[in-house]
Amino acid sequence: MPAIDRIRLVLRPGRERPLLEGHPWLFSGAVASAGGPPRAALAEVFAADGRPVGVGFHSPGARLRARLLDRDPAAAIDRAFFRARIERALALRRVVVAPDTDGFRVLNAEGDGVPGWTVDRFGDVLVSQITCHGLEALREEAYAALAEAFPGAAIVHLGDLAARREEGLERIDEVVAGELVLPARVPFRESGLLLSAEVGGGQKTGFYCDQRENRLRIAALASGRTVLDLFAHAGAFGLYALSGGARAVVQVESSARFAAVAAAARAANGLDDGRATWVTADVFADLRSREERYGVVVCDPPPLARRRADLERAARAYKDLNRLAFGRVEPGGFLATFSCSGALDARLFRQILFAAAVEAGTPARLLAPLAAAPDHPVSIAHPEGEYLKGWLLQVGGAGGPRP
Repeated sequence: MPAIDRIRLVLRPGRERPLLEGHPWLFSGAVASAGGPPRAALAEVFAADGRPVGVGFHSPGARLRARLLDRDPAAAIDRAFFRARIERALALRRVVVAPDTDGFRVLNAEGDGVPGWTVDRFGDVLVSQITCHGLEALREEAYAALAEAFPGAAIVHLGDLAARREEGLERIDEVVAGELVLPARVPFRESGLLLSAEVGGGQKTGFYCDQRENRLRIAALASGRTVLDLFAHAGAFGLYALSGGARAVVQVESSARFAAVAAAARAANGLDDGRATWVTADVFADLRSREERYGVVVCDPPPLARRRADLERAARAYKDLNRLAFGRVEPGGFLATFSCSGALDARLFRQILFAAAVEAGTPARLLAPLAAAPDHPVSIAHPEGEYLKGWLLQVGGAGGPRP
């Protein structure tokens, strides 16, 4: 491996504490001075008094200047480093991912000690997203380590990402190992069900693995009930509900192209028995016109607040959406509702749900918080990684005063 350029960053007085406590992000405002190649891949970080803080991926010119990897500024960041982080991540997956599932997150960025890198596995295909300059400069070694961990697997590098544009990186999707033509629909198993991921041209890495445990919860609730699946995407929540014995499932999704994907999944799993209805419509408009009530309602919208500047507008939208969703749950039924907006924290989301219940005029009980599956670990020192939050509620029919 050729020598990798390093830059020395010295912090302003007192700015080292969060980093020493484990937070991996170093912002440019904390940097007092820099010495070395300005576009170096790695940054060696020191406190104002000379104490070593660590080494991390460097992002020249970005507000998020470095993402720390090791407390030793001189630590080698090479193929062996990536191999060790991947093996540690896989050791966790062997514990938390069931044997009947071969679609899961392999690497979850900061949660697995590799900031700026996410990898999902779908059967024999690995889908990778690299979103920072320093890791991009080291991608050959990173992908070599990934290939060693998954012999014979195809590796897809997804480059068409807004985060890469912000880092000044090339935005091209490409296959870096194996034989695969993009875009591709890749089959895999999840909880014993046959599903597929849209690799290249799809959303995220092609499928939302983070909701796996929440889909299992819906399957357990669905038996004998009617289910309304809002923002159905490719239909996975509805598929789980059918597998759990739902009497009927209505799926509402604005993109018409997913109807065929959902139908193919039902057929592949022997669940195309007439219980499912697909509605192509704007979810807000559909909810305002829909009169039926359901035993289970799932509300899993795309992010409504991508930046903190969007938060006030998004909070109003989440309240309106959940107010309408409360009104579609039959007395004693269940609502599973989510936000994947990183700018909206769990506390605010719970407050929004309270306000929505008040406006809907219905009592509701919080049953369980909902979060990403455990193959999406979050560092305890990096709360920003906790993007998916949700609640399972029982709506009405529970006694007690109305809110």
